[in-house]
Amino acid sequence: MMSTKRILVLIGIGLLAAACAVPPPPVAGQPPVIAQARAESTPLKAAKLIIEHNATDADTGFQGFVDSEGWKNLTFTGPGGEALSLTGQGALSNLGLTELFFETVEPANADVPLAEMLALLPEGEYTIGGEAIESGEAKGYTSGVAWLTHQIPAGPALLSPAEDAVVSASDDLLVSWTPVTTTISGGEVTIIAYQLIIERSEQAYPHMIGKIGLSIYFPASVTSIAIPSEFLTPGTSYNWEVLAIEESGNQTLSFSTFRTE
Repeated sequence: MMSTKRILVLIGIGLLAAACAVPPPPVAGQPPVIAQARAESTPLKAAKLIIEHNATDADTGFQGFVDSEGWKNLTFTGPGGEALSLTGQGALSNLGLTELFFETVEPANADVPLAEMLALLPEGEYTIGGEAIESGEAKGYTSGVAWLTHQIPAGPALLSPAEDAVVSASDDLLVSWTPVTTTISGGEVTIIAYQLIIERSEQAYPHMIGKIGLSIYFPASVTSIAIPSEFLTPGTSYNWEVLAIEESGNQTLSFSTFRTE
């Protein structure tokens, strides 16, 4: 026959195991959806938050990118508290949204000093999370973490073509720029890539997303490329820019123009 002491010990072990299996109570003030769905959390496919600086126009702003299986609302929370909250509303809200890209207004540094802009979003990790939904079916919670630094690269100097140059549309066009080796304040920086964008300086087609042009990402070792003449149209003005991208994703662009004969 089992002793009373052993029975009490087994009961105590059972109660302890049951207590450990119960999820902790929600944090006071935490939204119910977050408290309920943590265990079902689906990672975001992408969660990015960066600074973009324009070296030519001397202005600065923030950009963000999210990709997921489907979300209904998202909140960006960082070292300074809530930074941004987004909620889908209307006919498409229950279908669910997947990708999201946004840019903030980019005030001139002369109007809003860079230090004031950076103070809006302190350096650190930013949790991006909210309700997940796919085709009207709730999928718990989705979240990811973005990394933001205040390391802003200097802008590349654009070498070729020269500002407002007139070039032949029959020949390949050499596009080149200087490598970036410092931040805008002269500190050390690790450049991971350059992006080249060339677009016609004209209005886009009314219902088309984007303009006729090209966008190419290069490894940091590449600072020039020959653009095939087939890309160029005679008698056309073009805008072009190169973005230097550092390891946390922050980027600085330099901008110029040229036209073809």
